[in-house]
Amino acid sequence: MFNYLVKFIQETRQDATKDMPEEKKKAWVWDGNVPNNYKTKCGKALGRWINNQRSAKAKGTLKNDREARLVSTGLKWSVQPKSSWRDMFCELQIYVAEQTKDGRSWNGNVPTNYKIRSTTDGTEDKGKNLGRWINRQRSLFQAGKLKKERQMDLERIGLKWSVLLTTSWSTMYDELCAFAEARREQSANGNWDGQGPSNHKSSLGGWVKRQRSAYAKGQLKEDRVQKLEMIGFKWYRSRKRVDSHLHPLRTSSSEEQNHSLI
Repeated sequence: MFNYLVKFIQETRQDATKDMPEEKKKAWVWDGNVPNNYKTKCGKALGRWINNQRSAKAKGTLKNDREARLVSTGLKWSVQPKSSWRDMFCELQIYVAEQTKDGRSWNGNVPTNYKIRSTTDGTEDKGKNLGRWINRQRSLFQAGKLKKERQMDLERIGLKWSVLLTTSWSTMYDELCAFAEARREQSANGNWDGQGPSNHKSSLGGWVKRQRSAYAKGQLKEDRVQKLEMIGFKWYRSRKRVDSHLHPLRTSSSEEQNHSLI
């Protein structure tokens, strides 16, 4: 495991100093930590192993020769309550790796309340809220205060600076299609009632509400109207008949009006 630690430090150095001038590369120093959840490419739980060495050191059971070897790498025996930027970036790399396994693509975002879980007992690490950390990086970027090398690291991994980009119309449409398919599978007759989630505070529920509002005002693009109607989406939640003047871009036939009822 010690050799995996050495390799981790080498790879961290390469990633951190990739675009630095030579003077800064020479001055770079490892922060002395490995993220709790970090695993090597071959599946070795290096982060957990490091925690075990720290625990043994604290109990006085770590052999002197092992302690000396670990100290020589720059390992720190105690971790500061506030995680370093590089530590959190490593956690982001782990998160992205989990999101992209099995050939899936990452949407460039981390949920605001996402917290890193310890690999030892499954509890949340209160000092490492990855979602909020991502939000801070976005705020710094928008204020022009994010260091250039950090900006490049985050962009290289695929982070989107605007949350709007991560919740594009197509992304939410795909989510609605999945929702509709799930409802059809649950339905006895295999039908979907054309309604979104009942909770408008959910991301999909709020999006559905916005589509209906835009449609009623005649502000929803025609191609989007067609896509939604194609999957059986209903424009109104009430049982009232739809008046054609609510959507000036479309002429409602009696058949279309009947289909707009719940």
